[in-house]
Amino acid sequence: MMEEGVKEEARLCFYPFLSAASNYVEASGVTLDALITAAAFERARLRGKERVREAIREGAIRKPVIMRTAQAEMELLSYPFARILVSCIGNAHLVRRYALSEAKSAYNKLLEDSSTGASADTDIIYGMAQEFEIKIDLSRLPHEHVQVQMSFVDYLRFTSNLRDKRWKLVNRGLEKGQVKLRKGEFLRIIQEAIYARISKDMPLDVPAALCESIRKYTTDIEVELEERRKKFGDSGFETSSGFRVKDPSCFPPCITAILSNLKDGVNVPHTARFAVTAFLLNIGLTVDEIIEIYKNSPDFDEERTRYQVVHIAGESGSTKYTAPSCSTMRTYGNCVDSDDVCEKINHPLSYYKLKLKQKQKRKEEQQDKSKEKVKTEK
Repeated sequence: MMEEGVKEEARLCFYPFLSAASNYVEASGVTLDALITAAAFERARLRGKERVREAIREGAIRKPVIMRTAQAEMELLSYPFARILVSCIGNAHLVRRYALSEAKSAYNKLLEDSSTGASADTDIIYGMAQEFEIKIDLSRLPHEHVQVQMSFVDYLRFTSNLRDKRWKLVNRGLEKGQVKLRKGEFLRIIQEAIYARISKDMPLDVPAALCESIRKYTTDIEVELEERRKKFGDSGFETSSGFRVKDPSCFPPCITAILSNLKDGVNVPHTARFAVTAFLLNIGLTVDEIIEIYKNSPDFDEERTRYQVVHIAGESGSTKYTAPSCSTMRTYGNCVDSDDVCEKINHPLSYYKLKLKQKQKRKEEQQDKSKEKVKTEK
């Protein structure tokens, strides 16, 4: 049973990016020095470390069941400590992944909390709109569906990184400068606002002496980051099923760049998603293996992703798509970091085949040299 009076603290610890949460921590009198060194806050420090590790492993931050005020306060204090840890490590990929994980987890919690009743829906939506200075109007559709209307200026401000064509303003209902959204769509926009707020000042400017004093916490996180790097590779990746791409070091720069963005949880345009999906299908990855790659995407929806990948694979129709040519990649702005090999080919698959041949040739030459050396030594 929840301790009496803990409801507000529980709400704040689930949404620690709120201004009210920052004010609560400030009013508590807990100093930065105490948070870093005091034995009383070791639980908060350990939970902060676990927040970061959850972001690395799962791409989401666990929301525990809160029963007591003290538990809520420790959870709330773990957030600023997690931000300090991420900042001290200073890894750009970790910064993006952590911010995205916090934002996605908050979005899922918002969906959960807003499904408890009509008044809860209204309170949460108005609360989040006020937090991020978004002017909205609410109305109710049949069957108690909430419709949110917001200024197209605010809409554009928070959807600039959403690449799916359904978010384009021309595909929305626009009337008198107002964009019409369902509740879930509005909360998805709030996720973008949360991500922007969390990542805005990251990494924080943390003094070197402070970072050194928390080395016992950051070391474990750095080890986990390095293990992940070795597992997934600098330029390649591995799915949870253990499948490893034949040789990602031979991928063309355009495909490598798209995969890097997907791995970092960056929204990529539809044309880039099509290109990388078709390319990977063409070299032998399965539908399930490709779906795994998309799981870091902010807009990830497994059912929707599976439908699109199956369609590109030709399993739901007669057409099996081939990755777009280099000229098409250039047309859509997806041709990046071209190298000398790019000048010799006109298709990403041709690049891959040529690089594989070159690598195999170098390997064979190296083997021949090794054999010759052995003969000479004899």
